[in-house]
Amino acid sequence: MMNSSGSTNSPFLNILEYLKNMLHNDTATENELLNYFYGPFNDLASPKTPQRDQIILYTAPIVYVVGVFGHLMSFLILPYFAKKESSYVYLLFLSIFDLLVLNVGLLIRWLHEILGVNILSFNDYTCKMLTFLGLLFSDTSVWLLVVVTMERFIILYHPFRATLICTVRRSLMIIFFLVIIIALINIHVFWTLEIVVDNVTRQKNCDSTVDSNALIYQAWPLIDSLIYSILPFLSTCVLNYKIIQKIRHIKSRNRNVYSRRFSRGTSDQKIPKVEKKLTITMVILSVTFMVTTLPMLIYLCVTALLNSLAKQPIFSHQRYRYFRSFAELMMYCNHAINFYLYIANSRRLRLWFRKRVFRQKAEKLVTGNQVLEKQEYSSRFS
Repeated sequence: MMNSSGSTNSPFLNILEYLKNMLHNDTATENELLNYFYGPFNDLASPKTPQRDQIILYTAPIVYVVGVFGHLMSFLILPYFAKKESSYVYLLFLSIFDLLVLNVGLLIRWLHEILGVNILSFNDYTCKMLTFLGLLFSDTSVWLLVVVTMERFIILYHPFRATLICTVRRSLMIIFFLVIIIALINIHVFWTLEIVVDNVTRQKNCDSTVDSNALIYQAWPLIDSLIYSILPFLSTCVLNYKIIQKIRHIKSRNRNVYSRRFSRGTSDQKIPKVEKKLTITMVILSVTFMVTTLPMLIYLCVTALLNSLAKQPIFSHQRYRYFRSFAELMMYCNHAINFYLYIANSRRLRLWFRKRVFRQKAEKLVTGNQVLEKQEYSSRFS
């Protein structure tokens, strides 16, 4: 529609010239106008040929290697403390499920980009099973963080009940029932997903069944965001606020007691140094979770909104895919960095890590003023 002399003009002048011609052309249709202005937005439509996702292609292996290395290292130190302390039981299983998320989610996603082969689309079994396991592992990991934050809340607000509630045996039972509940929530994928063949490209995709389109494309993004992001986000926000408030209150009260030269008082509640460190670590883990999962929460909510619209607005699908990739990468970062947060915020874990890795003598491992003995550890908290 543009003359040959206009090829050297700026796009703005070309549009003005085209509009002038259309105003003098009574036969111009609405489709012609839309087709002309749709040209600059060819990226709005899905590409006809698959394109590699550069974000996942180059950054996913870094996140994967860092995460797998960290979780393998955590298996050297966490089992020792998990024998005696329930908080470390949760952290141990958190590392296990995070490692599973990286292998079932990020690794398969990266292999899809580098090899051009989607393992989920091999057959109905891989479609249903891998999707189910990915949802199960990621949701369990997130809620384990909520549970361990809840445990810190109980220890601070109900220290006498905590000795009965926060036990290793009870923590194992809670983890078992948590896995069962999350499995029941996500079990629908076995009858709502199947292999669907694209009529144009003839490619096989793991997609919803015809009867489940409304659930998968409209309802499920909201449900998934509620389970994976919104409820854990709100829970950790409230619990961490109460935890920080309690710590500040105890510190303030202790300063008042000491200022009046009372060495001890019946109302004085002291926070052991190791327990305070673990509580701070839990707060940092929760804040990291909230920051890294926020993009995925936004993506799920926007996706549910767009899928519910009868007529979707014109927007850049390419940029939307980039945002999804960024949200995925941030989500997997949350599952990859927990070990490094443990080590950075716990001197006790750093000392034990050095002992296991560099074979230092147990007598050199000091926690506060107590020697960490090789055969038995008597402290309740970390």
